[in-house]
Amino acid sequence: MLADALGQWREVTVVPDERLYPALRRHGLQPGSVMDLARLRRVAAETGGWTAVTGEVVAGADRLRVSARAFDLVTQRLVARTTSEVRAAHDVRGAYEHIATALLRAAGLENASADLATATTHSLDAYRAYLRGVAHLNRAEYRRARDALVEAVRIDSTFAQAYAKLAEVSLLAFSVLDPDHPAYGYAERAAALSNRLPPRAASHVRALRNLLNAEFTAARRELEGLVAQDSNDVDALEELASLEFLDPLLVATPAGERRRGSLNAATRLSRRVLDLDPTRHGAYQGLVVIYSLAAGQPPAAVAGFRHELPRPVRSSVRAWCSCEFELGLAGQPPDSGSDSVPALQFAGPDLMLVLLLRDSLELVPLDSLPAIPAESLAASRARARAAAGVWARRWLLAGPAEAEAHWLMARVFELDGAFEAALRELDLAGSLGVETEAEAVAARRMILLGKLGRLHDARRIADSLWGASYFGGPLFATVPAMTEAYAWATNLFAVAGDFVRVRAALAAFSARLTLRLEPAHAYAAAVAVLSGSESGPVAPVLLPDGLRRAVLQALRAERAQSPGDPLLGAWLRTLSAAFPDR
Repeated sequence: MLADALGQWREVTVVPDERLYPALRRHGLQPGSVMDLARLRRVAAETGGWTAVTGEVVAGADRLRVSARAFDLVTQRLVARTTSEVRAAHDVRGAYEHIATALLRAAGLENASADLATATTHSLDAYRAYLRGVAHLNRAEYRRARDALVEAVRIDSTFAQAYAKLAEVSLLAFSVLDPDHPAYGYAERAAALSNRLPPRAASHVRALRNLLNAEFTAARRELEGLVAQDSNDVDALEELASLEFLDPLLVATPAGERRRGSLNAATRLSRRVLDLDPTRHGAYQGLVVIYSLAAGQPPAAVAGFRHELPRPVRSSVRAWCSCEFELGLAGQPPDSGSDSVPALQFAGPDLMLVLLLRDSLELVPLDSLPAIPAESLAASRARARAAAGVWARRWLLAGPAEAEAHWLMARVFELDGAFEAALRELDLAGSLGVETEAEAVAARRMILLGKLGRLHDARRIADSLWGASYFGGPLFATVPAMTEAYAWATNLFAVAGDFVRVRAALAAFSARLTLRLEPAHAYAAAVAVLSGSESGPVAPVLLPDGLRRAVLQALRAERAQSPGDPLLGAWLRTLSAAFPDR
């Protein structure tokens, strides 16, 4: 509360908690104990905050007393002492406003008067909900963070900080692929209210709004400016790491062109965030995801665009995870430019870049990949799997009760081929409550059971997912994990002889693709993806040969009874070419 009350003044810089508390720990100082001013001076040198404020909160039966003392850490001189009391049933912010006003005046702002409600929100309930949301966000509990922040803005529709955090947590959800997702409204509302915030906070809000809308150049300008002003700004560093991961714009170099967003920079920034604030567990997620991509987790590559994405679709997540990119259809010509066309209808990447881990992370154009020896590619993948495992295990040590940590550990085990271990971690994640929106726990369980050869158990899950319309939403042809689940379910239905669902699945998937591809191309892409027939480092879906051989036999039996289906015929020809001995 003191930080919020003081932070609205340009003349005062408040060291944020995420910098202060790690610095205190590094110098052996525990909150709640008597402060050692000599050691605090070393904290001041590290954080740049040369006035230390310490104090106590004492709760009585019917009153609450808050006291504070401010010390100049160069001279160790007491520069201010103040105490305020409020009735226990009253709003405690009045006490903090009194203390903040005394501190401002001691700093030379003689006419200053702190107004905590104006700086944040007039509603204490909204403020509490906001603080809960921030705590959940720091633990990568995204759904709970979003629920708390939605509550905050419902209570106070002018709460700028809550809207900004709500936009931030929404950026982490694949559902922002929907152009009508409320995240865009949250970001715009936060930007509209940013004049109520201190300058740095307002810059953060603008950066988030730009990042969410895939306005990468504007977001980079804001974030690099914040980091230039304060290289220890954890929020800016964390957001800049996200920008480096997402930014797909290509820039010219003497050797040709490269992607402006640097994955090496993203990993370096994420590690810096964890050094400054070990409680920012979301940074582990970025590290595991990047190294998992380099290890071959689909799509195992990133997109490159030569121009900013056109309206109406300006989603940073969509730029990274477009359907054209996921299906390996880069360079397809865009359809009509009308604003009335469906949201999925926009040009795919100009360049696809495969992610490899050598001495550092490297992006290799897809066309150049055949020149890399198979053993070198395998070694690169193995190094990346090991790195992903290291960061996943560090996250588990830091947050053993965090579902997302177990979820990503399961994905790392799956990359290693340790499917039983992956199932155990997935069960733990499910019991803790998975926050990710990219994939249902049941869908990943279906895939793992299928990889273990337990096709009957996997098919039962596919039946339940189909019954729950998991595959019917607009994201299934866009989000990589959902595409993979859709392919597995289609193959499981085929092995079981359920060709009513197989035909429905093939028709629905190809219909989604015909929004931007010629029908013949859409049919071919649907068959290639849903049959798992693509191979190589950027295949959207890879299915076990045993499953595909079983599907081949089922297709032959079905075609003998019901000839003439063009999609089943294309699928049969594809698998027959893959297994000519059958």
